[in-house]
Amino acid sequence: MTEEENTVSEEDIADSDIADDAPPEIGEREENNAEEDRNLKVKEAEKVSKKPVRYHAPLYIAGCILMAAVLIFGISACFFNTDIEGTWGIEVPTSEENQTMKFNLSFDDNTVRLQSGGTVTIGRFSIAEENGGRLVDEDGNSLLMLYLNVDGNPLVYKFNYQFEGNLFTGRTLKLTDLTGMFLMPDTKDSSEEDVKRHKKITESEKRGDTTYYVWSFRPSTEVYKTEKTENFKADSKLIGTWLYKTEDEAYPYTFTFTKDGKFEQYSYEQEIHGTYTVKDGVCVINYYGTSDVERQIELSYTVKDKKLTLSQDYGDYGTIERELTKTNDKYAFKSETK
Repeated sequence: MTEEENTVSEEDIADSDIADDAPPEIGEREENNAEEDRNLKVKEAEKVSKKPVRYHAPLYIAGCILMAAVLIFGISACFFNTDIEGTWGIEVPTSEENQTMKFNLSFDDNTVRLQSGGTVTIGRFSIAEENGGRLVDEDGNSLLMLYLNVDGNPLVYKFNYQFEGNLFTGRTLKLTDLTGMFLMPDTKDSSEEDVKRHKKITESEKRGDTTYYVWSFRPSTEVYKTEKTENFKADSKLIGTWLYKTEDEAYPYTFTFTKDGKFEQYSYEQEIHGTYTVKDGVCVINYYGTSDVERQIELSYTVKDKKLTLSQDYGDYGTIERELTKTNDKYAFKSETK
């Protein structure tokens, strides 16, 4: 090695030794600078997170409108609901002292059901003109028309109606009877006391020289009144659903006999819910109609080849036989009507 090379090497070594012996303040300054950089970045991030969120005006306005619409709809439903659909009930005095019978009126689409005891009479109702306008009388009062077939007699009932109360206090449907016949006992078959009892539960409204009765209905549910059959013994041949139809299929209906003694009849204009007993080829059907007196129908029957033959004695009119066919659908009568 030459003297020059040796000199360079010694200088390099000297420079290295100087670097190693650099004062510690330089390293500390570098660490401080790095810490300041980190703090600065944290502060910048905090500033970004605290910036107010800017909402788009159209979305904000649309949200306010939607909330207002929901609020208005809720208030209207709670306090100004004039929808007649649903079931409404009233307690009516019976011939028994301190006894009442529940009557229910159910409105659905254009169908009305008048239910009491175990009997349901089915018809139609109208509260609107054919053009969709509100049906009103000559004084502008809302009109309700009921079209029912009671015991084979077509009847039309006409009412003014209005609502009282709200969702919280309870709604009341008030029917002002313009025909004077609704739910009133037949004076031919009822005592004067029966008529007085019925009139006590109604309000009266005098218009000119005429007084109308007002019936107050409250929200209700259909509950059929039936008496439990004690020690019931079924006839397995009779159990099931049977369809009756005339030759012209004008008035078909179904009978259903259950294994626990319940009876049901379904047709377009009526339903009957009751009980039955059987003994020695005789079936006795028990059900409640529009009074507190249980009704009975006595039928002789035979079953052969999925055909049920029922015979009923009509006194002076003689005995009438009907043949029914086994079916699996209690609403099978609907497909049999032209």
